[in-house]
Amino acid sequence: MNEINLLRTHGPDAPEASTETLRLARDRLAGEFAAASVRRTVPPLRRRTLLVAAGAAVVAGAGVGFAVRPFDRPVEPLTLVAATIPEFPLTLRSRPATLDPPRYSYAPGQFLAVYLSRSATDDVHLSVWDSPPARIATTSRPVTVAGRPAEIYEEPLDGPRRLDMSWERRPGQWVSLTGHGMFADDAALLRLAEHVVDEPQQVPLRVRLAPRGWRVAMFKDDTILTLQGDSSDETLTVQVVPRRDPDLLLDVMGAREERRVTVGGREARLIRADKIWFLQTEVPGGAVVTLQAPLRLSVDQVVAIAEQISVTPRRP
Repeated sequence: MNEINLLRTHGPDAPEASTETLRLARDRLAGEFAAASVRRTVPPLRRRTLLVAAGAAVVAGAGVGFAVRPFDRPVEPLTLVAATIPEFPLTLRSRPATLDPPRYSYAPGQFLAVYLSRSATDDVHLSVWDSPPARIATTSRPVTVAGRPAEIYEEPLDGPRRLDMSWERRPGQWVSLTGHGMFADDAALLRLAEHVVDEPQQVPLRVRLAPRGWRVAMFKDDTILTLQGDSSDETLTVQVVPRRDPDLLLDVMGAREERRVTVGGREARLIRADKIWFLQTEVPGGAVVTLQAPLRLSVDQVVAIAEQISVTPRRP
């Protein structure tokens, strides 16, 4: 169709469109919307521009009007409430002098305390499970811990020898003791098990304020703590770092701007990146921490959360 025929057919002096023409126009526009929603080859911004332009052309030619809904739904603001960090439910009384104080790690269903040794080979792991732990051991033998049946497992792993002992300490609570080096011995594990008692232990890294409904997703080795909301992209992460980073604006991925804020009376640095807030501050006691938080939080909320971060010095 050349330009003259196009004007005659669809121009201002063209005859009024028939009912069938209007129906076809509506169907075509609906098809354009459906096709555009699944295309992957056109960048999002350009796809939206093309979609609006195509819709406007068909509407102008057919005389049909549509109400276009916004693409982005408004996001509900986040409310901050008191946060609870799980405590390790047990302790190892009469800890052998060769073992350092424990470092804690957590994931839903498992809580781990790692007792490292000064020799770097004679370590002990104490785990608490919500269900029986999975095993890949080739051999096992029964023993008894505090009158309860237990199993000692020898796992086929490369490197120094290790032994695992597991038992159901009470209904719904399974405990594992893993010995390395000098503790990879039946008698050594049984002696350690005698000193496992109910005595909850607070983890050194804690945050006392978080968005409502967010829960602890994990923490690791007393240095990283992550809370999560209803979706995987709703996360808040606190990390203990060795020292301040003087080049945050260069080192934080997607950083756009930096501002100085005050956290608990101390100057801190806040980076606004493409998808997150990134804050670096010092907490009472001298530890340096970073906080990554979603942009849904306001600056005041990020600062309020940072003021509720604490790092307890490791006791001897």
